[in-house]
Amino acid sequence: MEAVKILQIVGFKNSGKTTLMNRLIERAQTSGRKVSAIKHHGHSGIPELPPKGTDSTQFLASGAASSLVYGGGLVQLHLEEPEADLEKFIRFSLLANPDLILIEGFKGAGYPKIVLVRSQEDWRELGALSNIQLVIVHDGVKLENTATVDAGNIEAIARFFTEWMEGEVDESI
Repeated sequence: MEAVKILQIVGFKNSGKTTLMNRLIERAQTSGRKVSAIKHHGHSGIPELPPKGTDSTQFLASGAASSLVYGGGLVQLHLEEPEADLEKFIRFSLLANPDLILIEGFKGAGYPKIVLVRSQEDWRELGALSNIQLVIVHDGVKLENTATVDAGNIEAIARFFTEWMEGEVDESI
C-alpha cells in the first residue's frame, strides 16, 4: 500500500475550515482518490450523539467503553476517549483504506497544514505553527514576509491541493 498523505486545515472559529474541507474532499473524490476526514470538535461539550434510547447510546449508558453499529454499508463508532489522541484517530481512519486523510483542527500536530487567517491577530498565533504549506487570508489581510492566497481565489487553492495530492508540494513556508 502506498503511503497515505495527510493534510491539516487549521484556523480559528468561523475561518472557513469546514467549507474548505468539504471542497477539498469533493475535489479529491472527483480525481478518484478516497478521503478520510478527522475533525477536532473545538466547541464546548461532546459531539452530538444519536438520539437517546437507540441501542448504541443504551450500550454507552450501560457502561460500554465503546459502541459500534453497522448497517447498510456504514460503520458508526462511539468511543469514550479522555485525551485527544490524533495518532490513534489516524489509525482508525486507515480502516477505510484512504489515499488521503484531511484533518480539521489539531493545530499543534506536525502534519502539513493549510492555515486560514482572518486577521493580523490570527496570524500572530497561527504563524508559529509548524509545517505550514499554504496560508489563505480573508478580506485582503496582508501578512509581511509571507506568501498568501485570498480565500476567494478558488482556482489557486485548487491548484495547490491538486499539486499536493500529486506529491509536488513538499516544502513548508
